[in-house]
Amino acid sequence: MHYFIAARNFIFPRKVDLTIPDSALVFWILMIALVYQAVLCAIHTNVHTISMAGVGLTEGVIYLACIVVLSKQIRLEFVATATLVGAYLLLMAIFRNQLDPKGFRDVMIPILFYGLGRQIGNLHYADRLLKMMVMVVLVFGLFELLFLDSFSRIFNIFSYYVSQGSLVAGSNWSKGSVLGLNGMRPEGIGRTILPALLGSHRVSSIFLEPVSLGNFAVIVGAWGLSKRREEIKEMLFFLLAAAMMITLSDSRYGMITVAALVLMRCLPFSKKNVWMIVMPLLSVGMLLGIALFFDGGYGDNVIGRLYVSGKMLLKSSLGMIFGVEGFDMSFGDMGYQSLLTRLGVVLCLSLWAAFWMLRMEDERGDRFRSYITLYMSLILCVSGTSLFALKTAGILWFLVGCLVGQEKVAVSARPGIASKLFRA
Repeated sequence: MHYFIAARNFIFPRKVDLTIPDSALVFWILMIALVYQAVLCAIHTNVHTISMAGVGLTEGVIYLACIVVLSKQIRLEFVATATLVGAYLLLMAIFRNQLDPKGFRDVMIPILFYGLGRQIGNLHYADRLLKMMVMVVLVFGLFELLFLDSFSRIFNIFSYYVSQGSLVAGSNWSKGSVLGLNGMRPEGIGRTILPALLGSHRVSSIFLEPVSLGNFAVIVGAWGLSKRREEIKEMLFFLLAAAMMITLSDSRYGMITVAALVLMRCLPFSKKNVWMIVMPLLSVGMLLGIALFFDGGYGDNVIGRLYVSGKMLLKSSLGMIFGVEGFDMSFGDMGYQSLLTRLGVVLCLSLWAAFWMLRMEDERGDRFRSYITLYMSLILCVSGTSLFALKTAGILWFLVGCLVGQEKVAVSARPGIASKLFRA
């Protein structure tokens, strides 16, 4: 019992009063953003078919809840950013002669969830919330790993994505499996991490996709590595959790990126790492270099995917770079191409500059910004949409907002489940 209490106090420390205004609603917004895809998949499997419209409606409710919280304490920076971005995207719609709802949705996630974090502005709250998320993800992940048949009866992931149009019925190469296409490593490729122990199965947990579990692991690892030296126990908790999630999902991207983050923390870099503002440009340069000098083609490996992304960038027209052409095309795993055609280089550079102009509260914020700069720069090399997936992007931008916001302690007007969970 003594060890159980000690573990509980570490995960949910009793050091500070965290009864923050709207903390209960923010808690549920972020938890629902984490699990909504799994809940919808379970409904689709056992109750009623869920189409893309159902997913869109659910996300719309989440965004509306964010706006409700933010409307109680309107900030000029939030209104100005949202207005300028909205005006720019409407102008782009005029040039394209077509409105792109996905472009609005992709930009809305960082703005709204950064706003939530900025309004809460409490690192202890963020720590506790992220620990709870980690526990939820690991419990579901171990359930999938150890009881795959039961997991598959509850979550028919393949059918769920077919109903949304993301996959084509009959395209599942792994016969008898209801996991996503990337839920199993094909023969000849195999697992990278512990193949003899875990086989070809890649755990997706609550995210339904192992790619998202790997991305979440990088965010968790970056948060841990941003801690001060005296917070070594917290740092190790998040790093060990990230390592476990990367192992379960067999995320090659997660393994490479977290290793690079650990190296960054160990090397005597500046705390602010302002030079990393050019990291996306360096990544694009790397892709172009691979496309020009790599003597090969596409393959389901890191270098093969980078080669294809670089080749597509070389073929980009000026209209594609500025987002006037190609916005209605699917570029698969080519993240930079997808980002440029949807938002245009002008908006991308403007938002990137705004991100680096944020004044962080202390060195933890500066470190986290540089770490997620690496995360975002590299993920766009190998993935077209996962950077904007609500289930991971929501918590990422909430954490950024908390690091910018001032520490505050206040009394919640309506204490509920979340208030009890976060009360000292």
